[in-house]
Amino acid sequence: MQLDTSILAAFTLLWLAIVPTPGPNSLLIMRLALTAGWRDVAVALAGNLLAIASYALATLLGLSLLLAAAPSVRLAVYLLGGAYLVWVGLRLVWAGLRRSRQRDISAGANPAPAEASEPNRESRPFMQGALTALANVQALFFLTSIFAGVGILRANLATGLAAVGIIVVGNGAYLALLAWLLQREGPRAFYARYRGVMEIGFGALFAAFGARLVWHEAVAWL
Repeated sequence: MQLDTSILAAFTLLWLAIVPTPGPNSLLIMRLALTAGWRDVAVALAGNLLAIASYALATLLGLSLLLAAAPSVRLAVYLLGGAYLVWVGLRLVWAGLRRSRQRDISAGANPAPAEASEPNRESRPFMQGALTALANVQALFFLTSIFAGVGILRANLATGLAAVGIIVVGNGAYLALLAWLLQREGPRAFYARYRGVMEIGFGALFAAFGARLVWHEAVAWL
């Protein structure tokens, strides 16, 4: 089977414009880049890209159409995904509030240089990356609309698989670049100094993404 280069070219241009859009995946990689070592970032990115590729393949197989035909199942999937993102967000907010209180007790002392330079060890970064991508269930239906709009769903299997490859490479390159920029000494030192406030901010954004996911589907259900 030959690749339909015209469809792939149109899809690539569109996807390159979509990739920088902020979302839970970029939030996770940004936070890990500022707080963890590069190995944890790489492992989390691998899990994230695997989940994204799974959603893209599921789109080619018509999973979103099956979910659309079963509204109750679709609602349950949205609720689970949204609940996970809200849970992650609330944990970060709580950790940020606790850290801020401890900082106030210590009379606002600046963090030691080691705190800014020594990375923390994250627990299960692969699962964090995979679950964050899978929790954003709306991406499955978004991919369906994109694939249908540019003709991927009408193209042959080789073209569809090539589109999945473009998604993985595009997302991987963007998130890796973002992580590389944020793992520099300046951003990490800034984060270490204002970590409590920054964690509250990251947590609020995660919770907002999750709440929006649930609200979007709940309104459609009602």
